[in-house]
Amino acid sequence: MLKPILIAASPNTEEDDLNLSKKYLFKSSLWYDESKTNKIEDIIGKDFSGKAFAFDSARSAFYVYLKSLDLPKNSEVILPAFSCMVIANSVLWAGLTPVFVDCNKDDFNYDFIDLQKKLSDKTKVVLVQHSFGFPEDLKGLRTIVGSNILIVEDLAHSLGGFDKDGNKLGALADASILTFGIEKVISGVRGGMLIVRGDDSLAEKIKMFKAKLPIFPKNKTFIALLNPILWSIITPVYYLGIGKFTIGRLIVYLSHLFGIFGIMIEDCEYRQCKPDWLPSKISPVLSELALNQYQKLSMLNTHRFEIANQYIIELGLKDVKFNTVFLRFPIRVNNRQKVIEITKKNGIVLGDWYKTILYAPKNSLESLGYRMGSCPTAELLSEDIVNLPTHIKVNKEDALRIAQLIKPYIKK
Repeated sequence: MLKPILIAASPNTEEDDLNLSKKYLFKSSLWYDESKTNKIEDIIGKDFSGKAFAFDSARSAFYVYLKSLDLPKNSEVILPAFSCMVIANSVLWAGLTPVFVDCNKDDFNYDFIDLQKKLSDKTKVVLVQHSFGFPEDLKGLRTIVGSNILIVEDLAHSLGGFDKDGNKLGALADASILTFGIEKVISGVRGGMLIVRGDDSLAEKIKMFKAKLPIFPKNKTFIALLNPILWSIITPVYYLGIGKFTIGRLIVYLSHLFGIFGIMIEDCEYRQCKPDWLPSKISPVLSELALNQYQKLSMLNTHRFEIANQYIIELGLKDVKFNTVFLRFPIRVNNRQKVIEITKKNGIVLGDWYKTILYAPKNSLESLGYRMGSCPTAELLSEDIVNLPTHIKVNKEDALRIAQLIKPYIKK
């Protein structure tokens, strides 16, 4: 039977993480101990020299930040087009206007020429993505935008990373947002965080905002705790069976059918509406899961970097000169569909960030405020990019096998 290598199936989960989920699954009386949330806020806040606030998700964290700024309604927020729609939704929910900027082909971060063109006197905030873990040039960005525009670092791809000068990503801008989503750098299955620095009055306003929020729904906490347990059962038997009729796929189908897998993006979010329960406070028990992985962050990222280097060597790519996290290893290929089919036949499910602009259906782009043709490089990259797994369950032999399968299709 093929060894399943699944890029998004609870990829960070190790035995100690799994044991935590099992420990709490049927002990709901222990789920809402606020000291668990206070602990992760204190630890991460100190690590990033700021004040940290935990929420149900990174998009809620960004939304709360924008709302707390009390910006004029016509204010604009610069966002990467080569990203996910949920960050644009946060801007729209806050009553502000997203302005999308193109990326460059080398590291998928901002094209500074396009950025300069799209700055205006309405620009108040710029969100930086550090795409796939590649550090954005924040010094260059600050030079372009000046001192009056706020810069927010999104660490969804880059938590624990450093720039080429050795500066910690997430501690370089006015604020940072983190995600503890299931397939991000660390996982609490659900959850996110906002870190603010240098503005005590803003931090106090955010604290008061958070205090009025509802707690994360109990049913969603149960589903989140169940998720890594399900994947620990599914993954070993994912390909056990005949053709597409396998035990693992059957469990996945039934889990979705009965709603026990959970939904990372609610259906209405694709129409830019905000679910009633967003934003909410993080589920404290899920913050404990996230903290358990945060304490292993250096080990997880060292492994990612080693796997990425295996890809770099085998695929004959240029060396990386600094400590890039490489949440996923992005590569452009000819005939993406064929590459995906070939790897699937060999038990490997690759990632597809970002196979569409804003990882959104085309019929959502207009309501998101995106105009086709406005970010041509991002649109081009979305046609041929795949992501190779780097997570803790992928070893160097796996990476070698993956590289050999896709090498004939690498776009020069």
